[in-house]
Amino acid sequence: MQLYKNFFKLVKANKVAIIIASLIMVVYAVAMIFSAPHVVDKNEDAATEKSVDYGSLGVLFRDNDGSELSSGIRKMIEKYGDVEDDNSSSEETINDILYFSISDFFVEVPEGFQNRIDAGEAISLSYSSHSQVSGRTFSFVNDIDSFVNTYRSYRAMGMDAHDAVEKALEVTVSEVTFGVVTEKKEAQHSSAREYATYMILNYFCFVCLWIMGMSIASAIIAANKQEVSARIEAAPVKPGKKTWAQMAGMMTCAVVLVLIYTIFAYIYAGSSDLMSKYGWVVILNLITTTFYISGFALLVSSFRLTAGTLSLICNALGLSMSFLCGIFVPFYFMSSGVQALAHFLPFFWSGKVLNTIYSGSGMNYTFSVGNIFASLGVQILFGLAFILVAFVIKKVRQGKAL
Repeated sequence: MQLYKNFFKLVKANKVAIIIASLIMVVYAVAMIFSAPHVVDKNEDAATEKSVDYGSLGVLFRDNDGSELSSGIRKMIEKYGDVEDDNSSSEETINDILYFSISDFFVEVPEGFQNRIDAGEAISLSYSSHSQVSGRTFSFVNDIDSFVNTYRSYRAMGMDAHDAVEKALEVTVSEVTFGVVTEKKEAQHSSAREYATYMILNYFCFVCLWIMGMSIASAIIAANKQEVSARIEAAPVKPGKKTWAQMAGMMTCAVVLVLIYTIFAYIYAGSSDLMSKYGWVVILNLITTTFYISGFALLVSSFRLTAGTLSLICNALGLSMSFLCGIFVPFYFMSSGVQALAHFLPFFWSGKVLNTIYSGSGMNYTFSVGNIFASLGVQILFGLAFILVAFVIKKVRQGKAL
């Protein structure tokens, strides 16, 4: 108990870092609360009916087939926008071009496309857009698919490829020029409160790493200083109790953090679908997130780091994981390689749980209790791994390695 109390005395002595991290948390939350209504209003204004102006579209086009049909697809797109051939850019470059709205669409014709269409096989074009679920996206993709299906029908009637393409161009162009749709941006939020709560919870893992990793961990590092550690070693307690006391103190701080976020979420957005239907998921995700971050904080505090080094480690890891795991940038804009890498990082699993229960995330994950608990379980495994490694390192540093 004395070691447990001593932990909080050290936390109090290092309160400046905790206050700074807490102020950042509060400022971000307030900023999201005030900005959310404007974001939602903007999306609602964009959801009015309007004519589709295909002439304003910029389209990157990649033809891996070189067939009559792929040439016809390009001609059709030229009727509606500016087409630029791109046969060499990497997936990451394409994603950047779309994300920064340099181009609106990327259309890729796979190799052997016409032959497989002529054979009656199921095959489709590859589409990417900076507005993944907008009405304009749906209309544009639907028009191109309509052209391909019309071509397929004419080929089934016995026309050769050239004539089928020309006929399909005539019919499809005359049918799609009316273009009145309901255009929606990528995030349609049921309410400003729900959107603000989602964004605050989405940044929780980064904020938690700031508070637990950069602030609370500094108290443990202070306890590892030679003069403080010598006093503890002189006390009639086993050295292992010191680590358990630190872990208990860390978990206590984690519980306080979870309670703060839970109370806020229910008070501010308790009537929203996010909290009324999936509040239990939110709470469990907060618990598992703080668990593995507490384990990580215990791990880094096993080393006698300076405040500057600790800040560098936490900032580097926090920022990199936030970018790679879809915290700062929507995850669907990441390349397939980055998406695969993100599965090995704990922030991804925290974000996946939240994006599964929030309909406006744009991820379209399928909700199931099994999937939720699988993601929570992965977070727990990360936490256990961090704690185990921390205990081993502490044992070695105490000269009692197994």
